[in-house]
Amino acid sequence: MTILSSIRSRVGLLVGIIFLALLSFVLTDLFNSQRGLFGGSGGDNSVGVINGHTITINEYRAKLDEYSAGKTLTEQEQSQLSDGIWQEMIDKYIFEPQYSTLGITVTDDELAEQMYGDHPSSYMNQFFQDRQTGQVNPQFAGADGTLSGQKIRDFVKKMPAETEVQWAQIERDMRKYLLHEKYNTLLRKGFYVTSSEAKHEYADENTKYNFKFIVKKFSEIGDSTIKCTDAELTDYYNANQVKFKQADNMRSMEYVAFDVFPSADDIASQRKDMENLVTEFKSKKAVEDSAYVVAMNESGTYAKTYLHPGQFPAGSDSSFLKASIGDVLGPFSTGENISLYKVLGQKTSVDSCKVRHILITYKGGERAAPEITRSKIQAKAKADSILRVVKSGRTKMEDIVEKLTDDPGSKSGNKGDYGWFTPESGFVKEFKDAGFNNAKGATVVVETSFGYHVIQVIDKSEASAKVQVVAIDKKVEPSESTIRSVYNKASEFAGRNITGEAFDAAVKKDNMQVLKADQVLENTKSISGIDNPKEITRWMYDNKTIVGTVSQPFQSTNRYLVCNLTKILNKGFKPFNDESVQEICLLEVRKQKKAQQFIDELNKQKGTSIDQWGANAKIPVQPGANVTFAAPYMQGAGYEGAVVGTLATLAPGKLSAPIKGTMGVYVVQLESVQKPAPITDLKSKQIQLIQGMASRADQTAADILKDKADVTDNRAKHF
Repeated sequence: MTILSSIRSRVGLLVGIIFLALLSFVLTDLFNSQRGLFGGSGGDNSVGVINGHTITINEYRAKLDEYSAGKTLTEQEQSQLSDGIWQEMIDKYIFEPQYSTLGITVTDDELAEQMYGDHPSSYMNQFFQDRQTGQVNPQFAGADGTLSGQKIRDFVKKMPAETEVQWAQIERDMRKYLLHEKYNTLLRKGFYVTSSEAKHEYADENTKYNFKFIVKKFSEIGDSTIKCTDAELTDYYNANQVKFKQADNMRSMEYVAFDVFPSADDIASQRKDMENLVTEFKSKKAVEDSAYVVAMNESGTYAKTYLHPGQFPAGSDSSFLKASIGDVLGPFSTGENISLYKVLGQKTSVDSCKVRHILITYKGGERAAPEITRSKIQAKAKADSILRVVKSGRTKMEDIVEKLTDDPGSKSGNKGDYGWFTPESGFVKEFKDAGFNNAKGATVVVETSFGYHVIQVIDKSEASAKVQVVAIDKKVEPSESTIRSVYNKASEFAGRNITGEAFDAAVKKDNMQVLKADQVLENTKSISGIDNPKEITRWMYDNKTIVGTVSQPFQSTNRYLVCNLTKILNKGFKPFNDESVQEICLLEVRKQKKAQQFIDELNKQKGTSIDQWGANAKIPVQPGANVTFAAPYMQGAGYEGAVVGTLATLAPGKLSAPIKGTMGVYVVQLESVQKPAPITDLKSKQIQLIQGMASRADQTAADILKDKADVTDNRAKHF
């Protein structure tokens, strides 16, 4: 509490209750969690290893308990808390030793200045933001809208004791943030680019090469004609292992789903239950309806609505239109629901209308342009004047919209007409009411939050009968018997097909749809198509689960999944026998063999110029223009670094030897080099290059430190 106590001794202004309410809300969300939600699996006592330090379950759970206060968290909040604690341990065991070695510290005075000073760190904004706008809450903002240190100090002065623990955590987090910023600043400041390097980079970016070339593309020879031996593939793998390095453990699987749908008996049973409600629902008086509907409705809501033909349940238009007030109609099948409707009233009205409008806004009106200076009274007078002109018939309204309106959307050719709209459309109520409550052809002035609208009713749909109803909806759910039947079917499939081979044979025989989940990380939060995949992921990473293991059924919302593990890839270098590795090796060895074949052929057809060489090889000569070493992209070929690199070594008029490129084998002849003007602002170029390197320093350093620390994350096995 050093900083908190210090700041309290220096300041003291009364803070309104809204400050406390806001901060308590933010802090509670940030730091509370539910005790006892994090379980564990027996056996292995390690949650992970960071930089040689084993994180035990007890150590990790102590942190969970520290940040928990019995609050019920959603699964997403639990996940965020777990990730936050893991990052805290990464900081503790990887970054903090770096700070200590380098002598990096944050003094209490520095911390106070960043948290409570006249210009608080932007890190503090997150605790004082308005959640709707993302901006600093006005109660904590200064005159310029930024976070006010004075108002933070005022708040701290009156902070209740129960908030101090949470505030102390903010202090600790801020200290860590500042330490990390100092560390990153040291890294960024460690970069330097010499004047020679800057000149060289400038030349690489601006020296342009013009040339001619011929190319024999690898696609000219079919892959099937190139035979590669296992020894050749192995040699390539051994020489290029760095290409196959994998940062994380991964698992892949395939699975089949057994969907749980309500049976015909389930539907009939629930329909019968709804039929039994008809008499009771009809007997409820109007004052009782809302409580009854809320209690019986699937959604727990009460909503009156008007329906018209086309919106009634299929085939029931006549029943609704002839019904009396108080009648209960149904049950009807409506999508996933079975519904009852109680008739509350009837009316005849139009469904849609179409208007044209001219908006006259005023200073301070919603979304008023900055250049608008007229007052509200002046705006009303101008709208009334336009109304008189339109009603006089001397001018058509559509001819003056673009000239007079303050609505930007009406200046794009629509002449103030946004087309047909309904009572549910997104216009403000007063605007819609003007259309529905006035006759076709009428012109009126209406006030909204945007200003005054001159509105002309262009057209209205034919009036139709509508029935006001309130509904009780019940979702049709599968019965326990149905759920058990589907589970038994899934269990039987898993029991009969306990190996990957049997699984594949069974799904092929029964023509079942097989779904895949590839490259799943151990701590993944989601798998496409699978709800709540935690248990499935835990199964995939269990030491007993090997390739070809078939799972027992996992429940995923309204279906059961039976999974077959198809691949295990552990971090490090992918093994040679991995399918993806062999595909890459085969592709590259084929390319090497094609390249050597083309090089041999081209050397036999060599000419003294590119045109003669092309004629000998019967390959068209193509032009290349304005290619730079820094951007080695050739038109029609893409990235060809080796080719452009060779160009940079040639003198004008000189031919290259055949060059193995990305798309084929090239021969180039340099025609001319267009050198740039001497650089005039060498210092700016140095700064640009330094900033480019510095911008990558933070993440690069963090990745290197984590890689050297050999982090093992076993949280998914326990929590």
